Amino acid sequence: MSEVSRRTFLGLSFAAAVTWSVGEAVPASAGPPDEVARLFQVRNGLRAPQVFPQSVASGDPSPDGVVLWTRVAPDAAGRVAYEIAADASFAAPLVRGVTTAAAGRDHTVKVRVAARALRPWTTYHYRFIVGGTASRTGRFRTLPAPGSSPAGLRFGYISCQDYTNGHYTALRHLAEEDLDFVVHLGDYIYETTADSSFQGAQVREITLPSGRTTAQTLGDYRALYKTYRSDPDLQRLHERFAVIQMWDDHEFANDSYGAYDTDTEDEAANYAPERKLASVQAWSEYSTAGARFDPSGGPTGALTAYRTLRFGGLMDLVLTDERTYRSKPPCGLGLLDMYATPGCPERLSPERTMLGAEQRAWFTDQITSSTATWKVWGNEVMCMQFKLLDLYLKRLFPDLPARATSGGRFSVFLNLDQWDGFPVERQRLLTAFRDVDNLVTITGDLHSFGAGYLRPDFDDPSQDPVGVSLLGGSVTSANFVEMATFGQGGLIVPPETDLTWALRGSNPHLEYFNSAAHGYVVMDVTPSGITATMKAVRSIRTPETPQLLTLRTFRVGEGRPSLTTMNRGTRTLDGATH
Repeated sequence: MSEVSRRTFLGLSFAAAVTWSVGEAVPASAGPPDEVARLFQVRNGLRAPQVFPQSVASGDPSPDGVVLWTRVAPDAAGRVAYEIAADASFAAPLVRGVTTAAAGRDHTVKVRVAARALRPWTTYHYRFIVGGTASRTGRFRTLPAPGSSPAGLRFGYISCQDYTNGHYTALRHLAEEDLDFVVHLGDYIYETTADSSFQGAQVREITLPSGRTTAQTLGDYRALYKTYRSDPDLQRLHERFAVIQMWDDHEFANDSYGAYDTDTEDEAANYAPERKLASVQAWSEYSTAGARFDPSGGPTGALTAYRTLRFGGLMDLVLTDERTYRSKPPCGLGLLDMYATPGCPERLSPERTMLGAEQRAWFTDQITSSTATWKVWGNEVMCMQFKLLDLYLKRLFPDLPARATSGGRFSVFLNLDQWDGFPVERQRLLTAFRDVDNLVTITGDLHSFGAGYLRPDFDDPSQDPVGVSLLGGSVTSANFVEMATFGQGGLIVPPETDLTWALRGSNPHLEYFNSAAHGYVVMDVTPSGITATMKAVRSIRTPETPQLLTLRTFRVGEGRPSLTTMNRGTRTLDGATH
């Protein structure tokens, strides 16, 4: 790496930091001992939000450390100190460190801490200190030691938190759960701020520095993260748990692929490398992911986000990046080329890829060579086939063009932005996983709750499944019921009950589907099974704390794929989305 690129690399990824365990000699690079000691003194009356307006966060834990994050107000003077302790009083800190909050990183601080003083599978507290003011206190849990056998773990997963479409009341409840960590599967921000096709509610408004309604510049993307991270419920969630993040499309652009957005039907006009690179840089600065950002890699090579976190011998969490390396949409960029479409020959091309050759080989190896009891795939977009048979189409979509129906058992795919746009690669992967026990996918993106089975050939319901798929609803982003009210590009979605009936009839592998609620999924993982509890809030339209409801509880048994309904929960959500 050249000296120029090295400076850029250090300046735009992790903050240059010095970390040491208390009891060790303070490294000389931290500065004179008296000066360093003063950095940790909490002595003035400024409120933490004035100095740390986005509070604190952690992510990507390891057996001996974690990624710590904060952002310092630009006018806050001085260096940044951080410390980790076994309790929230910080009477006996275990780890300390110093760094800076540089303008080139939008005053964010992001450090990877690894220290001998930190023990595996242990809960710790942390804080930052600037100019005598301490941040709020955060909390994280380290990973189990390699080769250990945890009796169980508990985590929540979320996705799709459009700030403008509602309040984060689901996150308020999630922050109070007893969890070890949280997984965020993408759409942490939305690049649009007033798109009536799926942001018709406009509960909260955002103004971008560029004055546009869609983020175009680094300043725009940074402004989105600053606004989202100002929400007290999201802050509380980050303070309570390490959040393991992956991106999806809206961190850059809707239905994006590589460095292309899909704003028009002209692919050449959609090529936006500078915008893509800006979005990746902002995500690197504001996410809790442990990946390093190097702009010399270009818009699709600046950051490698796919990775595996290992929880002893109990679970491997494998996160894949399903945006950076994917092929373009198979049938075109028009609305009815991508949604509610019968497909096209190109969809079946063996050259089409969601993951790219390098990531696909890595992912296949991660799953097939795993010795963990559970292999959990953090998968952004729905892997199960998702179509509607002709016998349901005219009842549900009376205004569809004539080409979409032909009688008999003709079908349309609802969304080729999902794995249905990449069926050959999907079949290749799921075939490779035939001999893998205990494969479970956790998925976001569709703004709906669901559960079902994974099969190499979804058109053969007699085929043995190779895994279980669990789908989590959105935090706030518009679901199908809301789209029926606000419209999605002019295509009106039918009532949720009718749609669920039609989808389950068209997809025998689908056991459950609900697109009328907002919330999250809690996963209880033990050697003998996983219990997945799908929870929803009654309202996202007002900031008042709503009732929390259990939609459905499923048990995934150890061994060959099995999905059992344990609790049918609340059948309907009167007022849940209004």
